[in-house]
Amino acid sequence: MNSTSNARAAESVVLPWGVAKWLVTAHDGSSMSLGEVIVLPGQSHEWHNHENSEEIVYVLSGTGEFTVGKGNRFQIAPGDAIHIPVAVFHDSHNLGWAPLHLLVMYSPAGPEVGDVAGPHHRAAPSETLVMHTSVLER
Repeated sequence: MNSTSNARAAESVVLPWGVAKWLVTAHDGSSMSLGEVIVLPGQSHEWHNHENSEEIVYVLSGTGEFTVGKGNRFQIAPGDAIHIPVAVFHDSHNLGWAPLHLLVMYSPAGPEVGDVAGPHHRAAPSETLVMHTSVLER
């Protein structure tokens, strides 16, 4: 089991709306998981839920909106923390011009495995990522 991890050494999971780096997972023997997530400007993380885990999201930088449950949408900014109970649907929206940088934790660990094992591009730590937004793509 690793006792430390950092984003420079972690694999990136490239998603249609941004990128995630899982720093601590069940694969490390942890009962919780922790990752960094970037939602690109103008992009949204899809409406979804985690049937067996609660989630805590901490906003490191950027601004946007978050929805937790039906009709509960609110503004988010650096320093905000959001608790998503088990099985509650939620999403995030980057409404700003800069990346929305989030720290995400699941308890128990597990939901991040779906992202890693899914059809998304997995980038080695040494791979250079070039991210585009719909504003730049023409």
